[in-house]
Amino acid sequence: FEVFHHFYRVRKDITDLLLRDFGYSEKKARQHLEKMFGGKTYHELDETERLHYEKRKKRTESFEKWFIVDQRKSVMNCLRDIQENVAVANSIYPSCPEELVERRIHQDKAVGHCYRLLQELQYAIETLPVDIKAYLRFAEGIERQISLIKGWRKADNKFRRAFSDSATNFANVNNNGNANNNNASNSNGVRPDFDTAIK
Repeated sequence: FEVFHHFYRVRKDITDLLLRDFGYSEKKARQHLEKMFGGKTYHELDETERLHYEKRKKRTESFEKWFIVDQRKSVMNCLRDIQENVAVANSIYPSCPEELVERRIHQDKAVGHCYRLLQELQYAIETLPVDIKAYLRFAEGIERQISLIKGWRKADNKFRRAFSDSATNFANVNNNGNANNNNASNSNGVRPDFDTAIK
């Protein structure tokens, strides 16, 4: 089942990214901060430069203290929600229209969480000083996952047609215009109560 296999690959790759703090490097961030001020030490900066340096330093420290941790939780929640809804949808083998609707709901939720995951990763790369190009493969993987779920959802139309055919065959109408209620009054079916409807 490609929907599952592909998702496991995507989840493994993104988990590895989270273990590497989204590709954020504390050392590189500090080197970048020093370059912004021409390699000067803090004591060589004037008052205006020091204020600017402190703001940039505080922002860099925030990445390490809480932003990465918080963003990692958000991404993990997205991954768990996708897996949960894909698993629940796959556990429902529709035997009636209501079950088909329930399965569709979980497929839709899985797609929604995939888009949410894309947004969380997009926010991370826009906020953190990381290589944006390195994120392209993750975006492509998630887009592929969305396509697979949508394809699976579309394939479920066979259930919809089967239910529709079953309902149509309840009362057969011949090509000459004659109608009958084959099997409607025996144990194979239920006879419609037309008299009550007329009243």
